[in-house]
Amino acid sequence: MKTFLIILAFTLFIWIVYGYFSSRVKEPKFSVVSKKSGYEIREYAPYIEARVKVSGEYREAMSSGFRILAGYIFGGNTGKKSIAMTAPVSEQKSEKNPESIAMTAPVSEMVLADNSRVVSFVMPEEYTLATVPTPNEKRIEIVEVPSHRSAVLRYSGYNNAEKVADMKTKLLEYLKRDNVAVVGMPRGAGYNPPWTPPFMMRNEILVDINK
Repeated sequence: MKTFLIILAFTLFIWIVYGYFSSRVKEPKFSVVSKKSGYEIREYAPYIEARVKVSGEYREAMSSGFRILAGYIFGGNTGKKSIAMTAPVSEQKSEKNPESIAMTAPVSEMVLADNSRVVSFVMPEEYTLATVPTPNEKRIEIVEVPSHRSAVLRYSGYNNAEKVADMKTKLLEYLKRDNVAVVGMPRGAGYNPPWTPPFMMRNEILVDINK
């Protein structure tokens, strides 16, 4: 029994350490403007985003959208320059060669009026519209997101459609309570790989607001 508990404790420790280091990726720059009851308000700097529109329920759409975007960032593109990966350093000499793109966070999801979903991935900050690799997949759209202010509700645990919907409703209720004007639709954001321990998961609901 004692040996089993030691093995269990060691396995849990390795899981936590692995979850911690695998989740340490760059994210868009922002400053916290204020903290409210249940949420905070952030000011985001401009960034580049890769987006793809997909159909299906939450898990199906997220899985499909992420696969498409992952294909793009892991070489399904027209490379434009040599870039440094987290490891190793990858050299690309021809403009027609594919380019690997460093992972960032979050991966976001937004439901549209026709019940389809947009899954998006923030590009590393060194890219501009002029230098970002061109996707081979025609469904992927590269968009420059201007600076904006967002209300953000943060929570942990594994996500599903009901949980995301509940958190979106909760954030909108907070903003209605505080008389904050919303711009656009709320979107879900995930910052961790799926193998991260649930209590270490960082999930957020974001919605743009008037400045």
